[in-house]
Amino acid sequence: MNKKDKYFNDFYKNKRNDISFISVKKGALIKFKDKVYKAAKELPIPIRVQRLLGDIEKQDEMDGISLNNIIDGIIYVIGTDINFRFLNEYKNILKTLDFNLKPYIIYCINKFEENEYENAVIYGRALVNLEENEKSCFVYASALEERGLQMNSKSKGLESQYFLEEANKYYEKCLDYDYKFALAYYKLGFYYKKSQQYVKANITWNTHQELDDDALRVDEIRNELIQLKPYVDFENGYNLVLKEKPKEGLDLLLPLTKEFGSWWNLLFFIGLAYRTLGSYDIAETYFENVLKLENEQKDAMNELGLCKLCRGKYVEAAELFSDLLHIEPGNCEVFCNRAVSYMYNNQLDKAKEDIRTALKIKPDDLVALNIKEELGKSMNPMEHNKE
Repeated sequence: MNKKDKYFNDFYKNKRNDISFISVKKGALIKFKDKVYKAAKELPIPIRVQRLLGDIEKQDEMDGISLNNIIDGIIYVIGTDINFRFLNEYKNILKTLDFNLKPYIIYCINKFEENEYENAVIYGRALVNLEENEKSCFVYASALEERGLQMNSKSKGLESQYFLEEANKYYEKCLDYDYKFALAYYKLGFYYKKSQQYVKANITWNTHQELDDDALRVDEIRNELIQLKPYVDFENGYNLVLKEKPKEGLDLLLPLTKEFGSWWNLLFFIGLAYRTLGSYDIAETYFENVLKLENEQKDAMNELGLCKLCRGKYVEAAELFSDLLHIEPGNCEVFCNRAVSYMYNNQLDKAKEDIRTALKIKPDDLVALNIKEELGKSMNPMEHNKE
């Protein structure tokens, strides 16, 4: 069980503890409109005491437990413990009273105020537990999203993330039941955009444009797609660079510098593209600009060091790798890079020490082993035998 699933398992378990039970004796009557349920045996009925007390405070006279309190308790049981032993009896009560639970749950969710979003999540899960389809998944996902956004505004970052991830999961489930469910595409696009999955957001929203018949939403997403385009180009561009297609990547990335010239991520991948092409001098400039914006950006420091290494600036390269090791002291790759800088600068003792350290961190690292072999060739026979 991953951390998110464990969180929700504990969340619903704790919510289950909010329920108390009253005993309805055999022969007791529960009425709804012209329908009557008569208890065939003694039965524990779920209620939430907090909800009951709140309802009593609103009454002019204390009328006691109402049908609404009982329905609320049953919904809480369905939402928190679908395997509860008396659940079939509760469903029988609702069937006898001809009480349609699903639309009632949706009605309640729509009526919940901001301080009741947790209740909306429980009610939404109850709806899914009663019948999982595209509509119930959407209602539940919306409740999860509202709660996640609320928690984010209260600086509960990790918990907020769990709720938003779970909301995304159920928005995606909507499409498993109906791949033309426009509202799910609408919501998912925002989630993917926020998660910086720009290409996925673009695809999702383009699908939405084909399916939704709501003119206001279509116009809203059309504007979102226009604003999203440079981010899509950025994601496509850096993926091309990572796939060792630097020229194609630069075609997409370079035009973005006019608008996003202070975006260090963009400058980094442009630098990486030029380094891949062997244009180390141009790459150096981009990585230096990254470090002006983010002075301890570790990947940029490492890449700049590699550029200087390739240009024969061994002392500057070693200094950069040393600075990086102050930030990240256990990085085997950086020890290897500094060892090469020392080796080419004929500082063999320092190079050997760095490789020893690298191999302590990763004894089977092939790069470190190859550098050790090269160092062995650079030493005189007596020194080599000592190793």
